[in-house]
Amino acid sequence: MTTWWHGNRHTLSRAVRPGRRTPRVILVLGALGLALALAAHWKDTLAVHGSDLGRRLIGAHNTVRIEAIYFKAEDTMARLKYRLFGGGGGSPVSGPVRQRELPAAGAGSPPAATASPAAVQVEPLPQPAAADTPPAPVPEIYPHAPSKGEGVWAALRLAGPLLTAYTARHPIFTTFVRPDAARPYATVTLAAFDAASISLHPVAGTQDPGGPLGVHGPGDIPASVLHGGALIAAFNGGFRWDDGRYGMIVDGRVITPMRDGLATLATYRDGSFRFGIWGSDVGPAPDLVSARQNGIFLIDHDAVSPKIDAGGETWGWVFYKSRQFYTARTAIGLTADGRFVFAAGHDVDARTLATAMQRAGVVTAMQLDINSPYSQMALYEDQLGTLRGFNLTDWMAASPAGFFAGRTRDFVYMTIR
Repeated sequence: MTTWWHGNRHTLSRAVRPGRRTPRVILVLGALGLALALAAHWKDTLAVHGSDLGRRLIGAHNTVRIEAIYFKAEDTMARLKYRLFGGGGGSPVSGPVRQRELPAAGAGSPPAATASPAAVQVEPLPQPAAADTPPAPVPEIYPHAPSKGEGVWAALRLAGPLLTAYTARHPIFTTFVRPDAARPYATVTLAAFDAASISLHPVAGTQDPGGPLGVHGPGDIPASVLHGGALIAAFNGGFRWDDGRYGMIVDGRVITPMRDGLATLATYRDGSFRFGIWGSDVGPAPDLVSARQNGIFLIDHDAVSPKIDAGGETWGWVFYKSRQFYTARTAIGLTADGRFVFAAGHDVDARTLATAMQRAGVVTAMQLDINSPYSQMALYEDQLGTLRGFNLTDWMAASPAGFFAGRTRDFVYMTIR
């Protein structure tokens, strides 16, 4: 009897112990699942912070070699996920953008402004031909069934006394395309602005681009601009000095030394801007205000750069494979009919980003910064005297208010010219 009871006691003990551990197992698994979910949600931010730490501890070259492995693994997982479940990639447009679509305008006639002309004076504004008409639809880059709105430009209007009247005459057109047959989930979102009616203003960050001169900027949009009603958008700048040795001048002040032979965005006192090769197309001039370099041109004279697959300093000197990373990338350019285009690609490399922009009519383009935490365009509205912003795409996680004060990285803001 005793032996039987002890046997049962041990048997019961063994049966009960797992049951007692079950809540702990559930808690551990739940915590692990939460950690994985948070890691997935914040993976880009974590990767960036890890990259910054790595550069300090093991140097830029070794860190980018590790990044190459990371991006390769991430790309492999994204392709596998698409094969198994479909979907993936970043949402190519934002809810606010689609909510602000304008009805189709009559041939040659812009949509009517909602603000009273007597209350809003925006003259004189440049009026190039077809500024109020959408660009031609973007031809498909590879054969596929297009998603809703893909390749078709939609116009949007911004709220605010000046902005409503301005975007009624010079709509901002947006669309998206899929540039990669091997990655059907990859998207490039495009925003087109009338280049003759906007001004661009580069701003140095409180830390970056950094460089040997030790010169930094305010990292913010001036208060006079924030309250002036003419702010349209802001978008990220280029690589840090350590990642490419690219030059920058802001309001005549050299932030990092300029280098001949590199693609450059140059702005001038009359509010105009140009893209050109520093030292030949553009250079020091009495009316030059600001300039920002970021490698070579992605597109030059309507042709994708023959060095699109080159290495070295072409796409950042630290490691040649940086141009192969399938990640978030941004670029700016001009079309033949005078539109300034901002492009934001998700899961793209340098070639697929350039291909998408070329198919959209861009004849000159230079790449800006890459990776999700650094890739952003925010659009702004004046709502009853309060400035509010929204991002161009849903995958851009940074706050539009991040351009207002203390931004560590350089950027560019856009105003009505």
